[in-house]
Amino acid sequence: MSDLGAPKIDLSRFFSEPYVHEIDGRSVDPQELINSVSMISMKIKPDNVEHVEYLTTEGLSKEERLTFIGKIRDSLQSDVFEMSTCNRVLYVGFGVTSQDLETCVLETTSLKSAPFEHFTGLDVWRHLVKVCSGLDSFIIGELQVMSQFRGSVALHRKHELVSDINSSFFDHVISANRIIRREFGFNQTTESMLNLATNALEEAVSSKEETCSVILGFGDMGCKAVEVLLSLGQTNIYVVSRSPENAIIRNPDLASSVEIMTFEDWKKSSIEPNLIISTIRNNQPTFNESNPIPGTSSAMVMDFSWPPSIDKSGVSTKMELFGMEHWIRVAHRLGVEWDYTSTIEKSEILISEIQNKFMSALTDRSRAKFRSFMYQTLEAMSREWEKSEFIEDSVEQMGAFSREIATWICNQDGPFTKVDLQNMMMSTSRPINSVLLKKVAHDVNETVDRINKMPTFPGDNS
Repeated sequence: MSDLGAPKIDLSRFFSEPYVHEIDGRSVDPQELINSVSMISMKIKPDNVEHVEYLTTEGLSKEERLTFIGKIRDSLQSDVFEMSTCNRVLYVGFGVTSQDLETCVLETTSLKSAPFEHFTGLDVWRHLVKVCSGLDSFIIGELQVMSQFRGSVALHRKHELVSDINSSFFDHVISANRIIRREFGFNQTTESMLNLATNALEEAVSSKEETCSVILGFGDMGCKAVEVLLSLGQTNIYVVSRSPENAIIRNPDLASSVEIMTFEDWKKSSIEPNLIISTIRNNQPTFNESNPIPGTSSAMVMDFSWPPSIDKSGVSTKMELFGMEHWIRVAHRLGVEWDYTSTIEKSEILISEIQNKFMSALTDRSRAKFRSFMYQTLEAMSREWEKSEFIEDSVEQMGAFSREIATWICNQDGPFTKVDLQNMMMSTSRPINSVLLKKVAHDVNETVDRINKMPTFPGDNS
């Protein structure tokens, strides 16, 4: 019977504490790291395009982008991460609130306000996972955004805009992204919108002897469409923009190769294009039954906008509409409809499962670290026991016995006494000399008692 009066030993406190990373000689609690992360994000819509022009780094040179991010970092006095894509901008801060992050970004861009979404802690991780996995892209599962994310992380690390400690947060995003892409088969089945549009335009132009093209919008995708058409030898190109003046300023070289007009001018013109490409952003279709696309001639209509900018009711019977549903099927090489709702619902469940495993790993790693320490400690002690004058024929037993002892100690989820531990060791059925067995029990109890008195985790026994 155990001595109820004996002092209790409780080593479980060591593996119930948060796991601590060692990065560049600094101890980092990953839970604290996650809690300190904040983010502001903006998905591009018609009502925030003017803000995005000031906030995005797309179109900037590498040096200009580094200078821009550096100014925000200096103002924030904390690490900051920035990423801009064709349909979003986002900023991540460390050790600051999302409100402080927004304030610094707005001051740097000379904006008074901007309709940012705010995220903190694990919500930052979840949102970044969705973005990087293509679950929040024009084409669900597209690969390009992950490449952009990796490139941004590498850029920030190289130029010390984000420390190794803080950038380790992004490693967990990348890890989750791999699981999601593998689960949904995104790795080899999708193409980026850019590649998709380029291939589609090349095929459309090659099938016609003479092409008259109208490009709706002169943002990144609109400019790319013009570049592709020009590279294919097309010269009869019109660009329709809400503000032709701003469009020309945005890209004067490209603008000089096309004719730019307003939407009203297009309606009044006699242009009869056989290729219409829409890249405009709007919450609701710009062209529908009450506002149809001008003209009645035969034309291929490519809508690369999401949400769609052209409704089926907005095209004449001679026009063939290729909307986002078509591009999704092409991107995934599918002959069936792509079920957005089902995929998003499944992804939310999967992300939650990954999140739970991720958070559990924070404490599981502490237990694993403690187990590693105990096994190393007992292994080292077994080598000393093997040198004992009482070892006799028990040399081969000591290593295995030390692992049995370590396993018993690590499996104790609550307090135990030295008597409990000694009884376990003395009751072994292994052929070990009784004198040596007593020495083993004495050495182990002394070591465990010493570890129990330590205020913090003892660390690796290396």
